[in-house]
Amino acid sequence: MPRFKLGVNRWSYPSSVKLEDALRHAARTGFDLFEPAVEEDDLRLLGRDEFDRRWKGLGELASSLGIGIETVATGLFWRYNPLVDSNAGVVRRIVEAEARAANILGAKVILVVPGLAVPEMGYDEQLEKLKRVWRALAPIAREYGVRIGVENVWNRLLAGPLEMKWFLEDLEPEVFGAYFDVGNVLPHSMPEHWIRLLKGRIVAVHVKDFYIPPTLDGLRFGVPLTGSINWPGVRRALEDAGYSGPITAEVPPYPGDPYKAAEDTLTALRKIFG
Repeated sequence: MPRFKLGVNRWSYPSSVKLEDALRHAARTGFDLFEPAVEEDDLRLLGRDEFDRRWKGLGELASSLGIGIETVATGLFWRYNPLVDSNAGVVRRIVEAEARAANILGAKVILVVPGLAVPEMGYDEQLEKLKRVWRALAPIAREYGVRIGVENVWNRLLAGPLEMKWFLEDLEPEVFGAYFDVGNVLPHSMPEHWIRLLKGRIVAVHVKDFYIPPTLDGLRFGVPLTGSINWPGVRRALEDAGYSGPITAEVPPYPGDPYKAAEDTLTALRKIFG
């Protein structure tokens, strides 16, 4: 059986916790990996020495703490939709900022949200346009030696595993793969089905739980083992697919304590994947 590397991302801590302090806590708690995120300020610094110093410093801190960084995320695609032509320049800068940061850190995968559905375009038209957009951005990933992980999110596009498989089949496998989020597929589909259909194309995995109450009132994300996901089935599917990459928690922090959700998450992940 593969020994999964267990990680936590920056969003599992509230914004009041500095990035470096989140990294220190993740290392102290016992995570193997930490996933930082590119923010708006990084776009302003891109192309300046300060950008490189910032990410080199984070990498040096991680190395001194004995924790790895294999993936880089960003939430900026929710603000700058790749489907909107006027966002093209910013989208390109986001990808370059992620790729450059990953290159400095020695990470191999960057997370992207492929696009957000818009009402004025047909569904199939949007998907074809997104394939053109991402093909045009592939040279950035090749330049920096990273892969682009397309995440399944609540964007009203690529909602099922067959759609994601079809989307990725038209993109270079050396550059593009799935950044599969286990929690995001509920309640409309099962993570085990996604994993088996995307076998060989999953480059990274996000985990969180999702609780589906009987009345569908009170749907919520949470720490693994607190919701409705069939975690033994998820682990079996990942093993059957030959996946042995990072398993990175993306959980909402508790309101009463900025660190406890991450700590509880590692306990749960060790039970599931250890």
